[in-house]
Amino acid sequence: MQESNISILIAEDDVLSGKMMTITIKKLGYTFKGLATNTDVCIQMAEELHPDLILMDIDMPGKQDGIGAAQIISDRFGIPIIYVTANAEDSVFARALKTSPFGYVLKPISKELIRTVIEMGYARHIVDIQLKEKQLELEKLNTVLEDKVAERTIELKNKNEQLEESLLREKEVNEFKSRIVTTISHEFRTPMTTIMSSAELMERLINKDQPKEKVFRHTNLIKQSVTELIELLNDVLLVEKFDSGKYEVNLEPLNLDDYFKDLIFKTEIGIGKAHKFIANIDENLGTYKTDKKLLGHILNNLLSNAFKYSDSNTTVYLNLRKKNSTFEIEVQDEGIGMDKETVAMIFDSFYRAKNVTNIEGTGMGLSILNNSIKMLNGEIKVESAPKKGSKFIVKLPFNS
Repeated sequence: MQESNISILIAEDDVLSGKMMTITIKKLGYTFKGLATNTDVCIQMAEELHPDLILMDIDMPGKQDGIGAAQIISDRFGIPIIYVTANAEDSVFARALKTSPFGYVLKPISKELIRTVIEMGYARHIVDIQLKEKQLELEKLNTVLEDKVAERTIELKNKNEQLEESLLREKEVNEFKSRIVTTISHEFRTPMTTIMSSAELMERLINKDQPKEKVFRHTNLIKQSVTELIELLNDVLLVEKFDSGKYEVNLEPLNLDDYFKDLIFKTEIGIGKAHKFIANIDENLGTYKTDKKLLGHILNNLLSNAFKYSDSNTTVYLNLRKKNSTFEIEVQDEGIGMDKETVAMIFDSFYRAKNVTNIEGTGMGLSILNNSIKMLNGEIKVESAPKKGSKFIVKLPFNS
């Protein structure tokens, strides 16, 4: 008979039975791999020869019986086992079933029966292998599908976040435009009214040949109102430059000692004349490389807010000092102060606190202040409490 491609290892401790079974499987055309007469040898031969199938006697000598050896071989090498035994006890059969054998045959056995059991057992083994392969393929496909779904989910999430960000940006732009329109329309009204009324009065005074002093008084009011409008427009344009990233920093040497002498003098005769103004400035600050316009915005807004939101005759402090590589500006007042919620929002463009609605302002000053500090790579800290005043501390890198 033509030799089959199924290779078989026989585990049988009875030499005569082993030889007879060897002759039988050879006659049936199967490939004989060897004969193991104890379970220890059987396990070793299974590992070395790796047959397609093992015919296993149950009552075998060794560290374990045939059932124990079958379990080890099945777990380690995945080789199908067919039990060939003379033991017909139910307890033995129950133990054997737990190892998931591919057949269980009681001796004596005929040639036809052994062939049927081998063919059916091995066919089942092939089906099991194919099922496992299909299962692995399915698991791989599921993994690929899960990865694709995860990628798509992340992609959709990113697109949703981008969309939400775009919508939020659009909303912020619209709100920003709305605040600009509201602020400009409100702040323009008073100067424009002054200009209009002064112009009408000038016409009457000129027609009546009134003294020049009266005419000049109204021309000065017109000039002052126009100056206010120009400053307002400049602030709006500056905020827009900051928000759009179009502002270009221009660093140039500045003599701080001369600069602050002028600043203190102008403050004392200007916005600070109704208050007590105490300035403490380190001597010999020397030359500081900075953007003069940005530094001016920082100091002017700090001081103007301190005076604006403080009662007359209260004290405003200006402390200027150099600490190693840092230039520190500190402005403290005894004014109306702010709560924590307000402090968290004061640097937003056009934001005005609830407790300052009766005081003129555009809500742009502190936004300009904060952006100016950022442009100079500095930082700002605010300490404040309602009715207890405010302290603004600005730290700028000292570029000599």
